[in-house]
Amino acid sequence: MSTRDTKATTRGSRPRRMGRPPMADREAIIGAALSIGFARLTMPAVAEHLGISHSTLYRYFPSRDALAAAAADHAVRAIEWPVPEEDWRAFLTATAWAHWRLYAARPGLAQEITALRLTGPALVQRDNRTGIALLDAGFSPEDSVLIMDMLAELVTQAFLAVLPLGSDDSTTESDEATAAIDSVRRRRRELIGPWMDTFDSRLRGVLADAVSGSPAAWFERKLELFLDGVAVRRD
Repeated sequence: MSTRDTKATTRGSRPRRMGRPPMADREAIIGAALSIGFARLTMPAVAEHLGISHSTLYRYFPSRDALAAAAADHAVRAIEWPVPEEDWRAFLTATAWAHWRLYAARPGLAQEITALRLTGPALVQRDNRTGIALLDAGFSPEDSVLIMDMLAELVTQAFLAVLPLGSDDSTTESDEATAAIDSVRRRRRELIGPWMDTFDSRLRGVLADAVSGSPAAWFERKLELFLDGVAVRRD
């Protein structure tokens, strides 16, 4: 055996991994986080999903919350948001439903935001654009901030009852959105159903519709009531 062959044999004593090595960069890590979902997001889960070590993750994100904030930022930018228009009510309505689509597509995000575990440039920019649109519509700075904040909270509250979903990679965003809405309806029935008889008889029919009916339809009614109040402040 030649010297060249001997060196080759020595170098080849360690089995060579077949295929391409695991790839990880900032975008891949964020994509993995979104695939796992906010409700089940942990650094070990992301590392396992990508087939990389924890140390590789921490090169890009110092903590789980930092990664969640980056994932939320990506999710916010992926939603089609309305362009400000002269009709402030139509703009706020469209903005509310854009928030609805965001939370429906990303179960667990509403809980993240409510717990004040994350914020990011996309969320801040979105709120700022809404506030500017309200200023341009004639609202005072104080009312603009109040309306901007309350509108976001109104939608967020609608999704706090969403239960953690499975982490099946075959699940589409549309499937997750449907499951999220079903989860809201189911949780309302579980919480309010047993107490229905304790409410005044004049309220039960409306409550039954709110609990068992479409969460989106009930949210629409709440949104209209909120916007009616906003209109009074502007007048």
